[in-house]
Amino acid sequence: NFRFPRDKERRRQWEVAVNREEEWSSTASSAVCSEHFEANDFYLTESGLRRLSVDAVPSINISPCQAPEPTISKLQPIDVTPTDTEEVIKLKYRVRRLEVIAESRKRQLNLMWQRKRRLRKKLEQMKCLIKHLIKNKRDKEKS
Repeated sequence: NFRFPRDKERRRQWEVAVNREEEWSSTASSAVCSEHFEANDFYLTESGLRRLSVDAVPSINISPCQAPEPTISKLQPIDVTPTDTEEVIKLKYRVRRLEVIAESRKRQLNLMWQRKRRLRKKLEQMKCLIKHLIKNKRDKEKS
């Protein structure tokens, strides 16, 4: 992820490019994922670090109100060797991101199954209660 530039003009370009809802403006913690930059927006330092060029503006797959995807900041860094090509590095990051998304969706699915079980149990309890109330009403009417 890359933080929004401090320069007001460049920051405004990024804000327009990310195409968020109206009246939105970036904050100090706002960031854009590397997936939204073209390959020529990056360069490699002498030590092999991948950096974003000064004049880069996000331009790929930006849609309004796009749901944020999980971040990989809490995970171990991707193992990048100096011999890795830019395409290999990009693929490694993509694999990691997709693993994080898969894990997140797995958790969501488990939560949905749990909610479904609880709702079914509650439904059975309600049905039982209704039967009990109907039976009590009939018993009172008979007596």
